[in-house]
Amino acid sequence: MSPHPLRALLVDDERLARKYLRQLLAEHADVTVVGEAGSVADAAARAAELRPDVIFLDVQMPPASGFDLLPLLSPAPAIVFVTAHDQFALRAFAASAADYLLKPVVPERLALALHHARHGRIPPAAVSAPPTAVPTALGLDDTLILRDAGRLRRVRLGDIAAIVAEGSYTHVHLAAERTMFLPRSMSTWAQQLPAPPFLRADRSLFVNLARVTRLEVRSRDDGQLTLDAAGAPTLLLRRVALSQIRAALAG
Repeated sequence: MSPHPLRALLVDDERLARKYLRQLLAEHADVTVVGEAGSVADAAARAAELRPDVIFLDVQMPPASGFDLLPLLSPAPAIVFVTAHDQFALRAFAASAADYLLKPVVPERLALALHHARHGRIPPAAVSAPPTAVPTALGLDDTLILRDAGRLRRVRLGDIAAIVAEGSYTHVHLAAERTMFLPRSMSTWAQQLPAPPFLRADRSLFVNLARVTRLEVRSRDDGQLTLDAAGAPTLLLRRVALSQIRAALAG
């Protein structure tokens, strides 16, 4: 006998994010989306009314946090956090979350999260090293959903010309759109960018070699990189990045 369908409540302050997750869940015949909510207060009311088996829950929903919802749930369903930020994973698992997904959610990880929601949380060993919460490398025609200035934008991976780190944020230079500034770490990008054509030239720079239009070498320690990207500045390169890009282009 097949298990009863999981009744799912989607909680995210971005309508597009809820729509995207609903589309992914539509591929699972054993899941029924019973409702949506765009705030913690709305989610608490909807959960009390609908009694879902699982809540897919965003973390950052100003002025509240997804964690603020947890004490308001009685009885408590399985919780699958869905967020663009990896730094809340340990707190989520400490709160007995069934799973922790990073946006953009990939189908394989969603299937595993549904298994965890139905059968129990991730083993404790996964808490100290949650690599499975990070999406695997994608293809150039795959589309990312990225939050930029409070809005969600769809970006084709092959349209990214370069990614430059600034602290825990990254500048994403695009072929035909304005540059985006995202709260997204280089380590997260490293899990998603296919190589080739993407090259991690140094700790703070990814380059799509297919989008390089010119490399000017001034010396062994100094160079300039011009990209096929709308509004992207000419990137100044130091020794490590220059050496890596020269070698990659020569090969």
